[in-house]
Amino acid sequence: MNVSSEVDEDPSKETISLSHKRITVTISVATARKLMMRSRAEGRSLSNLASYILEQALASDSQD
Repeated sequence: MNVSSEVDEDPSKETISLSHKRITVTISVATARKLMMRSRAEGRSLSNLASYILEQALASDSQD
């Protein structure tokens, strides 16, 4: 999820727009295989699974 902020001249009129952001990452072949196997087992797309895992990891980081 990408959070961008557009600020007018008046800071009280700040708006926040939420959308998805596409990124590219390089991972090892072993990690790619594990992701593919898990995505098939869970019936998810590879992209959806990767996004879910990243979101869960970042959420647990913020709880520590």
